[in-house]
Amino acid sequence: MIKRIFTCAAAAGLAAALVATPAGPAAAAKAKDSDRDGISNSWEAKYKLNPRSSKDSRSDFDRDGLNNLQEYKRKGNPRDEDTDNDGQDDKDEVSTRTALNIADTDGDGILDGDEDRNGNGIANEDEDDARERCSADDDDTDGDFVADEDENELGLDAGSADSDGDGVDDGAEDADADSRLNEDEDDSSKDRCLRDADDDGTADEDEGEVLGTIASYDAETQVLVITTSDGTTVTAAVTSRTEIEIESAGDDGSEGSGDEGTGGSDDSGNTDDEGTTADLVTGRTVVELDFWRKSRQLEEIVLG
Repeated sequence: MIKRIFTCAAAAGLAAALVATPAGPAAAAKAKDSDRDGISNSWEAKYKLNPRSSKDSRSDFDRDGLNNLQEYKRKGNPRDEDTDNDGQDDKDEVSTRTALNIADTDGDGILDGDEDRNGNGIANEDEDDARERCSADDDDTDGDFVADEDENELGLDAGSADSDGDGVDDGAEDADADSRLNEDEDDSSKDRCLRDADDDGTADEDEGEVLGTIASYDAETQVLVITTSDGTTVTAAVTSRTEIEIESAGDDGSEGSGDEGTGGSDDSGNTDDEGTTADLVTGRTVVELDFWRKSRQLEEIVLG
């Protein structure tokens, strides 16, 4: 008798459960993904997608190279091209096999963007500077011309244009004392995304900039000594490969060795004219220096 009562009770409980449960997996799937685009309704609602339209699964709102469905599968943020703020765009994380939502995937204390997976001397975050679309180029939240991805490497604040409060924007300083301004640290000669608002041939980040002045130049040893604006001394080796350019002041021509036919240009449309070692005179304004990374020899000098 007891066994019969228990059996009846179990049957009744099972029947109630069947009534309360949705009619099969198809109904459950429909409730979670109304438009059947592979993205759950809750995720679409969180990131302001349309859970009743499958079209947005193929969209790329943040223009990082991953569509919204790919972002969903990899736990990315479809509204942020660098979900984990490690300096590396989400699409590039796929290439380096790092997580979109974990800034230090291997837990070694180095952000994924600062690592060099292929060992070519270029950080993961800078690999794409010469080929990515300008709309997806590196964020610069505080407008100091130092990409957010580089601020952490230089010990700067990505939310403040003047991290140390000294009245000089971070981009115009040289945090690691390598003779390259912070804003120039990751510049690529093939970077198509350097902005030039007035189309004068000088990138916005370099407008009105002065690095320092020439303290001395020895023509025999080809050693150039420069005193920077903050009082430090930079010594550079000038070679036959060194490009010497003179920044024009506008339509009034430029200084240089024009009398000898080797310096300034007669083309008033050029903003930078060619100079020679004769222009490396004491007191001359130095606007910019670029070094060959391996030899530390001077690649280019721009004079004011």
